[in-house]
Amino acid sequence: MDTMISVWTMVEHVRVASGAAELAIFTAILYWFFTSSRVADMLEVVGERVGGWCGRDTSSSLRQAVRARKRQQDHYTKLDNDVACRTSSLYRIKEGPVVPAPEPQTRPPAGLACGRCAPVSRDSWQDPKTKDTGAVINILDIGRQNFANGGVVSRYLCDLAQCCNLTNYDYKDVVPNVVKDDSVQRAIDEATQEAMRKAEEGDTGAQYATIRKRVETKAMKIIQDISSAMSSRVLKFVAWVCHKAVRRVAGGGCGTRVASIERLRRANAAGLPLVFVPLHRSHFDYILMTFTLYLTGLRPPLVAAGDNMRIPFFGWFLRGCGAFYIRRRVEGSEYHSDNTYKSALRAYILNSLAAGNNLEFFIEGGRTRTGKPQTPKAGILSVIMDAYLDGTIDDALLVPATLNYDKLVDGNFVREQLGMPKQMETFWSALRGIWRTLNTNHGSIRVDFNQPISLKELVTSFQKYQHYKAPIETSLTPPNNNLAVNLDRQILYNHSHSSLYGADVSTDHKMMVEAIGRHLVYDAAQATALMCTNVVSYVLLTEARRGASLPQLSARLAARHAALAADGRDLGYSGDLPLALSHALGMLGRVVRRGPGGRVQAVSSVAASLELAYYANAVVAHYAAPAILATALESLVTGSPSQEISQSELLESSLQLCEVLSHEFIVCAPCQRIQDRMLDAIDALSAQEVIIRKKTTSGLEEEAWSRRAARRLEDEGEAPAPVPRYTLAQTPHALAERRRLLLTLRPLLEAYAATCRQLQASGEATSQQLVKDTLDSLTEDYTQNKMVYGEAVSTDAIRNCVRLLRQWGVLQVAGSGRARALRLAPAYCAPHALRDVCHNVCKFNMDSPLLRDK
Repeated sequence: MDTMISVWTMVEHVRVASGAAELAIFTAILYWFFTSSRVADMLEVVGERVGGWCGRDTSSSLRQAVRARKRQQDHYTKLDNDVACRTSSLYRIKEGPVVPAPEPQTRPPAGLACGRCAPVSRDSWQDPKTKDTGAVINILDIGRQNFANGGVVSRYLCDLAQCCNLTNYDYKDVVPNVVKDDSVQRAIDEATQEAMRKAEEGDTGAQYATIRKRVETKAMKIIQDISSAMSSRVLKFVAWVCHKAVRRVAGGGCGTRVASIERLRRANAAGLPLVFVPLHRSHFDYILMTFTLYLTGLRPPLVAAGDNMRIPFFGWFLRGCGAFYIRRRVEGSEYHSDNTYKSALRAYILNSLAAGNNLEFFIEGGRTRTGKPQTPKAGILSVIMDAYLDGTIDDALLVPATLNYDKLVDGNFVREQLGMPKQMETFWSALRGIWRTLNTNHGSIRVDFNQPISLKELVTSFQKYQHYKAPIETSLTPPNNNLAVNLDRQILYNHSHSSLYGADVSTDHKMMVEAIGRHLVYDAAQATALMCTNVVSYVLLTEARRGASLPQLSARLAARHAALAADGRDLGYSGDLPLALSHALGMLGRVVRRGPGGRVQAVSSVAASLELAYYANAVVAHYAAPAILATALESLVTGSPSQEISQSELLESSLQLCEVLSHEFIVCAPCQRIQDRMLDAIDALSAQEVIIRKKTTSGLEEEAWSRRAARRLEDEGEAPAPVPRYTLAQTPHALAERRRLLLTLRPLLEAYAATCRQLQASGEATSQQLVKDTLDSLTEDYTQNKMVYGEAVSTDAIRNCVRLLRQWGVLQVAGSGRARALRLAPAYCAPHALRDVCHNVCKFNMDSPLLRDK
């Protein structure tokens, strides 16, 4: 019985507990049901529908009233929280230190026209109400910005939508006008008469008609080979392909400055033809310039491309994008006397400009193999100049432009720098190059445009410069130097040659074209955005040549970054410098290595040094003038017991080195004298306390100088100024700065000195043999550790030294074609005469104690 009672009692307890549990669960379900927003909304809708069926007014309900009350309470709670937050923030601002608001990163206003020779262009083409902050846009994002708020298809196919909505431009076929051009017809007549004179038969009318028809057929083929076939459809298709390709190739995007595009738009509205003059680094430049201009709403230009790019399939696409093909070499080749070709090319360019087309040509001729800006090839520029001078065009706006890459798309030029022949472009080589490029990340790309410069204004300015008007007497040779007077015009005279000038062009005209061309190259080089790989490579080859730890390298990169920014250079990277350093080392890849303890150093090989030098040379060109000055200074003080030097001696030695390196650098704009640029560099080194201007403390010396000056003033009517003297600072900063500037030019001077030594040893050789022997000598010295600069093994540097010796009259050319032999001029056949000339080059390659310290 007791057992039954116990069991019953337990059952009752379980029933009560389960009932309590059921009640709790039911209460929870009811709470969720009536508090859930979705269920409440559903019940409210059902209630309103039922009330509507019953004829009740459902505009207000209990649920809506409760919601309104809750929203009101939430609104007041939010206001109270905002007031409390502002009160606490004001208290912190009042009691704490004043922290200025962060300023947006700005870049220097790069790409401005020269204030000396183009002041009107400098003040034009820009909105005075808008400040140039240096903002950079990624042109790949233009489509996304334009169609971000469009439909679903537009958002997901923004690149395609952007390309389909690009402007359709009308490109008139100018071939019929070129055929009828007077200069082309005269060239056809002259070629026909020349062929008649060479013919053996008599001068009959039938023969003349036959020969003229043959010449006309040849001229028509030349014109057809030159002409482009620009098409808006091809442009839009290539623009879409470029969107996909550039996104894959350039992980950092393709940037251009907003202010530059706005200036181009304002200049384009003036109705004058725009002539884009970019520096040339890669085959990708052809497409990238057109791609950038087309996407930003500007008319794509006709592009002068070398006939080596006329390869199957790809050549057709380039022609559809505006390429017109020109012969890579006319002067000194079998086409040297082909006046029909010259006339056809000139007529095609002028008729294209008259038809309202913009024009683009690479003023350096070919791609730079060293990374430095090259001296201009002024053939097409001379055509435009002639068109302006004879009144064919009223004016043209020249636009220097530049492109730069974190990692070069074409790969490096190590093979060609080591003397191997250039590989010609073919269909299969183009396919291999495209495949290799598409599977490699090349970092960021920058496309920059300078201010448009009026050709009319440039011509007017250069006609006023007196230091170009003195007659050219004799070539500058080391025994015949009057550099302070002759150097500027002699450099222009030595470099002013082109196959499109014609025989009746004056020397002054050639020099003016050369001066304008060098000015355009200099402006474009100064406006080039320096990428992180450029700066890091320069630091590795100069300040950290023996290697440095990662923190040391980061500190030196930060110092060089600050110095370049202070000089007004645009740096094409932003963000934390350690991240930029890591990115640059990743881009440089196998040419740098990590040693024990994380020490970073350039790989010890000729190929690695040449590749690093390619990227570093963009910065080397910036430091050319101070490096020349520091090298000249070191040549004077090395081995001298005195560490004191006069300004006149330093200036004369600097001008001599400027002449030696005239094929390597354009140290200043042609409107500025090289002597003045060197004086500015002296002042800059003095301001950095690398050299110290000596102050005269002796009153007797000042009094004696005053008496001498007074006597000269009475005798000559003018008192000369005292010549400043300088001493070398011995602080660690001054020694490090001098060493950096010496290492900037040292590899070039090693190549020049080796060329002179090889010339003394051989005496006579073909140009190719001299280059090969010098390369072998430099390579042997590097492998035996007699010379530590692998980048000195450079074909370009050796050839430039040979050009210099030819300009000096030391070498003469005999023969023609590739078998041309270089012989010593009779005046330099004597050993001592050649030795004296070579000494003027080799003396700057001195054994400085600064280079032995580390």
